[in-house]
Amino acid sequence: MKSKPRRSRIGRVAAFAVLLFVIAIVVLGGFLIETSLLSPRSTTGPVRTAYVTVRPGMTEKEIGEMLEKKRLVRRGLGFVLAARLDGLSGKMKSGRYQLSSSMKPQQMAALISEGKTAAAPVVIPEGFTAEQIAKRLAARGDVDEKEFLRLAQTDGLSFHVDGFTPPSANLEGYLFPDTYDIPKDMSARDIITMMVREFADKVIVPHKKEFASSKVLRDTITLASLVEREAEVDSDRPLVAAALSNRLKIGMRLQCDATVQYALPGHKARLFYKDLRVESPYNTYLHAGLPPTPIANPGVSSIEAALHPAQADYLYYVARPDGRHIFTATLADHNRAVARMRAERASQL
Repeated sequence: MKSKPRRSRIGRVAAFAVLLFVIAIVVLGGFLIETSLLSPRSTTGPVRTAYVTVRPGMTEKEIGEMLEKKRLVRRGLGFVLAARLDGLSGKMKSGRYQLSSSMKPQQMAALISEGKTAAAPVVIPEGFTAEQIAKRLAARGDVDEKEFLRLAQTDGLSFHVDGFTPPSANLEGYLFPDTYDIPKDMSARDIITMMVREFADKVIVPHKKEFASSKVLRDTITLASLVEREAEVDSDRPLVAAALSNRLKIGMRLQCDATVQYALPGHKARLFYKDLRVESPYNTYLHAGLPPTPIANPGVSSIEAALHPAQADYLYYVARPDGRHIFTATLADHNRAVARMRAERASQL
């Protein structure tokens, strides 16, 4: 009769131990879930930022797998769990989102469920000037136009990117034309750094040996900017580069309309003879040699053309109505080509 209370006490102790074990398992499981699934992928070290596109009808599982593939979350299951815990299952909205590996899956789920999409990417066309870039970015609300121009036109030597320092305080020519994703609240300096980094990656790295000195780089990019603004089709670029290079070799003035346009306060659809007399170091009708700086930001095809002009003896070219050019080696042939193009244009009126 006396042994029953003892067995009862043993049973209660055992039950309590089991309860403690279960609690420990639950707590440990919660801790593991929190640390392995619901915590940010990047807690220390480099943070990865990426843009993801959620298509209409995508499930949390599909979104999670995409985020895991882009290395934004530890496990795709973490995103699914975060959405369920916060009551967001089935509420994901399609669109393009900017996410970071420093964000928790719950933050990502909330952002996507609320439809807080990222701004559309901005396209910087080949041949845009720093002023045109500043206006485009300012129109989107990305930068203060004056601050961007101040940095781009006077503070270029302060930009040291991946071992590359621009050769001039004026970054005209070194703001690489491309399509850029610009996060909200990104500073003008950071945007310029991003563009200079693209220039370093796309231009400097592939041509390290050819750009052995700052002068070679500066002259090449300046020539490329003229080619960019003068030629409309890629097949003409090496030929325009050849004509301009041949003029430089014999000390002949470049007489490049694009440099006059750069010297004028505003772009003109058509230049007049009085415009060709505008006093400016950029007016290559008046001053021999290359202009002081590039006149635009050239693309890769124009830079390649400036590095490797066509093997031709051309000195002149005139535009056709379709944007291509007629190239000639003598002034007499050039004058005949000009007369032919004028007559052709007149017949189309």
